[in-house]
Amino acid sequence: MSFGHRVDELIEAQGNALTMAAPHWQRVTLGEVAAVVNGFPFDSDGFNNEQGVPVIRIRDVVPGYASSYFNGSADRAPRVETGDLVIGMDGDFNCRLWAGPPALLNQRVCKVAPNESLYSKRLLAYALPGYLKLVNDHTSAVTVKHLSSRTVEAIPLPLAPRTEQDRIVSKIDELFSRIDEGEQALQRVAKLVERYRQSVLKAAVTGELTRDWREARKRAGEPVESGAALLDRILKARRTAWEQAELAKLKAKGKTPTDDRWKQKYKEPAPPDTTDLPGLLEGWVWASLEQLAAPDKNAITDGPFGANLKTKHYTEHGPRVVRLQNIKDGMFSDDRAYISEEHFARLQKHRVFAGDLLLAALGETLPRACMAPSTLGPAIVKADCIRFKPSPFVISPCVMAFLNSQPTRDRTAITVHGVGRPRLNLAEIRALPVPLPPASEQLEIAERVATQTDSAARLSASQRQESDYAAALRQSILKAAFSGQLVPQDTNDEPASKLLERIAAERVNSAMLQRKRTEKTA
Repeated sequence: MSFGHRVDELIEAQGNALTMAAPHWQRVTLGEVAAVVNGFPFDSDGFNNEQGVPVIRIRDVVPGYASSYFNGSADRAPRVETGDLVIGMDGDFNCRLWAGPPALLNQRVCKVAPNESLYSKRLLAYALPGYLKLVNDHTSAVTVKHLSSRTVEAIPLPLAPRTEQDRIVSKIDELFSRIDEGEQALQRVAKLVERYRQSVLKAAVTGELTRDWREARKRAGEPVESGAALLDRILKARRTAWEQAELAKLKAKGKTPTDDRWKQKYKEPAPPDTTDLPGLLEGWVWASLEQLAAPDKNAITDGPFGANLKTKHYTEHGPRVVRLQNIKDGMFSDDRAYISEEHFARLQKHRVFAGDLLLAALGETLPRACMAPSTLGPAIVKADCIRFKPSPFVISPCVMAFLNSQPTRDRTAITVHGVGRPRLNLAEIRALPVPLPPASEQLEIAERVATQTDSAARLSASQRQESDYAAALRQSILKAAFSGQLVPQDTNDEPASKLLERIAAERVNSAMLQRKRTEKTA
């Protein structure tokens, strides 16, 4: 649905520090100082990833680079140059100065072209996000939120003296560049931390991490159950659990089997395809996730699709909904969404419990797994999120480490499908191959991974805090800018009131010129 308020009234009633204007400034609607150019409805059959002209789609606004090309006639499509200001008109209403090379503009993305003699484009880029967020927060939606160009044109921008605008932009750029340097340093450290963590996970999944442990057991002559024997035990326990459940069903119906034909209904979990898999250490064996699942119903399940669970079903409190943003790399992020108890009762097939493994089935990095925390409470998984309850004979943190390791991801890459939205379906998740070491070695692997990555986890947490601080600092700078406190006033500046008069005069002149052109062509 679209925005149903007057923007100026909303700003006056619920504006914030990012939508204020200094006392010596004026207000001017965006449409008075800028042209809003809507995108073109391309034929989707012409989109591809390699040939033609780059096209800016909504998903490209945040990264600032086009990920799609159009091969066909596009003479009527607006062109965006590097540095132009673009807005995504669905979803989160993101905006930015275009960083990529020249491209064409797709529908549901608009270009805002200010008259820079009246309003600085860079200041507009700094000002708009606060207004767009306020509009977004007050836009109702059943599915996806929509923004109209009319609403964009009606945004009441803060109007500072034109030369003061340039001073503000210069100061913001200066301060933001310092923050950028700090964030770049954090990113470099983050890459080193992730590289170290992945080296530990690679050592775990290849057995290098526990080489000394195996050698010590061998020297001591300690008997160790092999992975193959463990897998056989898991599968036998699974079948036994099924038979007991099946007999209970027959008994409830008043039936007593006279032979073993009923056992033929049992379906063995499919083993992994080992054709292209590397060899494993002595005592290890390949197993599929399905083979390692608990013998419970819905031990591997995905979230409800379609109308069964939509954003409109979310409530202020109640059972939790585990979403993709909760499933980080080995860590559960406590980003909360809820549904009602009544809705939860209808979705028990998708329930998740503390200690279950949670897998993301959609995203650039697959598989991605974490463990459901003990504090989760009643919860279900959403679409593209997988609940995996391992067998009680399997050490869950060890399986999680194997799933998150780069060797596993490299092998999975050939299975991942979906242009622009890489995903794995439930059948592919069930078939994922993972090494199965002896149970005692799994426990040792889990303990060593936890010990060796603990410092990396603490450093990552510190980096997240620093990133949050940097984001807050940016907001503080913008608040100071739009309250008129970031740069000093200059008495030689043309007052904002005079600039506003000039804007009005230019609009009158523009309207007269347009009328004359219309009369000539009539």
